[in-house]
Amino acid sequence: MTLPSATSPRAFGSERQIPRLSTPQRPRSYLGSQNGDSQAAESATYSPRSDKEDNALGEERHDVLPDNPFDSESSRILFDAIDRLQSCGVGQELAIPQLVIVGGQSAGKSSLLQSLTDIPFPVGKGCCTRFATRIVSRRTAPGSMNAVKITIVDPEVTDIFGYPPDDAYRRYSYVSDRLGAEEFGEMMENISASYMGIKPGQGSHTKNFATQVLRIELSGPSRSHFSILDVPGIIAYPRHVNEYELHGVKKMVEEYMKEPANIVICVAAATADLETQEIFNMAANLVDKKRLVGVFTKCDRLESPTEVVEIASEGGEDSEKSMQGGWFVVRNRSELDDDDFDVKEAERKLFDQPPWNKIRRERRGSSALQEHLGNLLCAQIRGNFPVIQESVRSLLSDAESSRRALGDPRPSHSLRQQYIRDVVERYHATAVKTLKSPGSLSDEALRVRGLVREANELFTAEMHNRGHTHLFEDPDADPMTQLADAVEFYAARIAGKTTGTKHERDVTSPPLTPPEKNRAATQFPTSQKSPIKPLVEEIGEQLRIWQTTELPGLVNTEVIQVLYRKQSENWQRIAEYHIDCIANDIETASNWILEDACSPACCSSILYQELSRVLTQLQQQAKKKAVDELKEYCRRERASHLQTTDVRFEKRLQALRTVRLLNSLGSIPPFTPGNNNLNIDHAKRLFRHFHHSSENNMIYDVHDVVKVYYQLSLEAFIRYITNDIVEDFISYSEGPLMGLSTDWVLKLSEEDVEKLAREDEETMHKRAHYDRIVEKLKTAHEIAENARIQTRSVGHVSGVSAA
Repeated sequence: MTLPSATSPRAFGSERQIPRLSTPQRPRSYLGSQNGDSQAAESATYSPRSDKEDNALGEERHDVLPDNPFDSESSRILFDAIDRLQSCGVGQELAIPQLVIVGGQSAGKSSLLQSLTDIPFPVGKGCCTRFATRIVSRRTAPGSMNAVKITIVDPEVTDIFGYPPDDAYRRYSYVSDRLGAEEFGEMMENISASYMGIKPGQGSHTKNFATQVLRIELSGPSRSHFSILDVPGIIAYPRHVNEYELHGVKKMVEEYMKEPANIVICVAAATADLETQEIFNMAANLVDKKRLVGVFTKCDRLESPTEVVEIASEGGEDSEKSMQGGWFVVRNRSELDDDDFDVKEAERKLFDQPPWNKIRRERRGSSALQEHLGNLLCAQIRGNFPVIQESVRSLLSDAESSRRALGDPRPSHSLRQQYIRDVVERYHATAVKTLKSPGSLSDEALRVRGLVREANELFTAEMHNRGHTHLFEDPDADPMTQLADAVEFYAARIAGKTTGTKHERDVTSPPLTPPEKNRAATQFPTSQKSPIKPLVEEIGEQLRIWQTTELPGLVNTEVIQVLYRKQSENWQRIAEYHIDCIANDIETASNWILEDACSPACCSSILYQELSRVLTQLQQQAKKKAVDELKEYCRRERASHLQTTDVRFEKRLQALRTVRLLNSLGSIPPFTPGNNNLNIDHAKRLFRHFHHSSENNMIYDVHDVVKVYYQLSLEAFIRYITNDIVEDFISYSEGPLMGLSTDWVLKLSEEDVEKLAREDEETMHKRAHYDRIVEKLKTAHEIAENARIQTRSVGHVSGVSAA
């Protein structure tokens, strides 16, 4: 950035007269002022003066420079606190009130900034603001020295441009008691090229803008308290800059405009058509009118100011273009103005003439603009300071919590072990709740105890309904109940109280399939969709095969074991599926618990991945153990000799045999018609009807033996699966759910601990990131707290919390 040759080589005042910052006899007011009774001091919101009040003042205020709005002690305390907050690098985290000048290129922003600050910013053709510039002015004690300090601070908005990282700007610092215009111009060129990395032009190796902020601090006994920020102008078309930089500048300006605490000063050249200046379309969409200030520059160059006057006066056909309270009109310093040019006097002469004097006096000239901006800034600071205080507290608490979660660096074995232990204990505490207090967990997938019970109930129903290969007779009937019913029936029949036809049919011919309501809702995988045939048919076929090894009328007992094995061949398949379902539920729950206990916010990705692998290993080992136990049980059950000591076997079998005997007695073959005497033929029929060697009697007797033994074995099998295998799977101390525990951590070798708790680049980066944030926010918290205490000691300030 070059300084035009026509710019006077004066200091911030008059370098030729006094080689220091200017110190006029009367303190100057750069951004307006107010006395102790002003409206902004009484309220956190500033409201413009009405037309009636302005007319009442008339010319009496013509030459009067009002007091500075930051002259009160409490306002200065808040101003300094805001300035320090901006300086400590929390601008992107906090909504800090500030004045922001926006506008298009060549709209007169730099000239306006020069009028407001007395800093000779470059103006004229070819000049371009390449980076944001904040000017902070502060009044010091009478007799103190003037001072200038220039630094470059971190960006307050997102880096839109994507330039390569360069920290050169951090090394720049300038401190002096004076600064001339020529020196300032040279300094800006040096800052742009050497510290901001500006390389004008188009192409891949150029850099036309920077997101860092140039900070100029002015202090002295004749200075006023104020702060203002100038940002690069909106570019109409990408001449001499890259296309992506054009959009980047717009995004940067939008971010500053969107910030709800900022007061946006929209600058428009009075010589240009408002419709062609994009900044005002942006302002209409992004900025609330209450924090929007419009300024017409270059008013002295207008040949016909009628339209501008009407807009600034909120009247005429263009009233809809007006700002709230009207526009401000100013006269800019130009290249042609000499060293002794007094812009304030030039503005007074211009705007006191028609038609400019139609505009309210409080909207005419840079002095009126200074007063208005000062009042707005003071009110905005007061109104936002309580929010800033609370935001700092909240952000600091969150940052400290995130930092604590990452833990401290772990250089020793004990620290690494404790790091793992903290995570594992959080995991284990939740894992215990899944089994012992599932009601305390909000997510159903974590209520493992309930999921396991439901799965066990479905498994039990499936085993009863589809565990057998062939259908039993009366599968759901209790033998003792059947016996009682048969005795009651035949006792009544003998007494002649019933014919027994229907009851006899019910006793001897029960339904061969269980009712639909007893079937399990979930279909487990079996060898077939439904039983193939009744068991009695299978028994008949097997007897014909095995009878060849025995004398006629005798039963080979091997047939019973063969039938039992065939009848129970679905057990293992159904049980394996049940174990799979349980394992899936446990895997889901354990993964969810680990994600919560070892979240990215508090753990390294390395530890999470390593613990995930451990859970997978525990899951695989536990499932293999469960399946191996199941297979071994089924092998023993099918290979062992059939035997039982359960007294229910003999009782149930005897009951079934007794029922069949009673049914046989109830259906004794009748004598031959006309012959009631016992003969050989009738005796043979009785033998075939009663004797166990009869084929039908053999079939039913084998059926009853297999049925009773199967039912008792099934009960034992279900109990073993649910009580031993499944329960051990979910609650075993080295299982997939409970395996991660303090004991597990203490058994790890030093090498294993190092592997799990080693530092990764991501965690170290996060820790350093949060350390920087915490440090900044602690500084911000100290600043806000000191301001609160100081303002409370000098008296209550409207809008500032004393809590």
